[in-house]
Amino acid sequence: MLIRKNISLDEKYLKKLQPLLDENGGNLSAAIRDTIELTDVALQNYKTIEQSIDFLNTPHSSPTEFDELVESGEHIIINRMVLKWLLKNSSGRLVDGILVDELINQFSIQTMMELDAYLNDLSQKFRWGIEVSIFCMDPIDPDTATIMFSNGDSYFRDFFAEHVALFVAKWKQLDIDGLYRRSKSIRIDFKRASFVSGEVPPGIKKHLGYFDLVYGELHDKPEFWNKLVTAYKITGYNMVAIPMNQFKSIAAGNVPDGVAMFETITNHPIADIPLSELLVLFKRFFTVSQIVNNIEIQLEPDNESVKIQHDYKDENTIIKLIEYFSNIFEANGHQFDVTHSSSLIIFKRQASGSK
Repeated sequence: MLIRKNISLDEKYLKKLQPLLDENGGNLSAAIRDTIELTDVALQNYKTIEQSIDFLNTPHSSPTEFDELVESGEHIIINRMVLKWLLKNSSGRLVDGILVDELINQFSIQTMMELDAYLNDLSQKFRWGIEVSIFCMDPIDPDTATIMFSNGDSYFRDFFAEHVALFVAKWKQLDIDGLYRRSKSIRIDFKRASFVSGEVPPGIKKHLGYFDLVYGELHDKPEFWNKLVTAYKITGYNMVAIPMNQFKSIAAGNVPDGVAMFETITNHPIADIPLSELLVLFKRFFTVSQIVNNIEIQLEPDNESVKIQHDYKDENTIIKLIEYFSNIFEANGHQFDVTHSSSLIIFKRQASGSK
């Protein structure tokens, strides 16, 4: 049904209709119909004409790549403080390799300089505010490289640096040679290293994955470790930890054999372990086990020494402790002179040729 009505329009409304008049060849009825269609769509989304006008008059930017990732569900929005808490409380645990591959696409990069640009683009896309600078002599097959991460949040810097370190280890067979943190930057020096493909190199474990083994054990045996930590805390960490076979030997009144422990740790016969390495392991294990209070070692070649502080008062117990430690050094092929007091045992390596 066609209904004809007379309408009155001020000049200012005719001017506003001009684009629609031009679109419809000057046909005012067609322009009015288009106006009605637009108004109908607006009122389906907004309650009033005024709200529709306000929305249309508000500038709107085009969706960015970040917005599109959120819209697709590939990324989510999370409170910054929550994310910082998560990163802080997982510090020292390495991310899985599959996450590194998700962040850095190896097939998009050929050289270290391309990696530099790629990482800066990532930081900008994710709005981390971190600047990356890569320095190396050979951008294709470097023996050494330095990567600097500047600005942004400190926890985000660590998280980003960890991904990059794992990536260059797999990509260019580089391991961390040194890591230096400042208030607004992290500098990582890399060097070429030999390690089994697919394994995390030792430098990355030391500087970034120092709690990786701990987190893994806690996850695998939460009840055991919760009870153990509780026991240590209740006793003020005044507990001794030794292998079961050594405890059985002590309970039988014998001096335990400590040699097997070092061979297990190093996977080498004790005679093949360099003395300097053995002394470092000796201090590390017996300090943690809390059999003694403190251990100081001197590693100067041919002048090695070990000072052991203890709180044993029984002379027979001290003598057995000296025998226990001496057996380890002798199995390594070295003789030590021993002096002791009520609180101190000192081992000094015998000069060559002396008995």
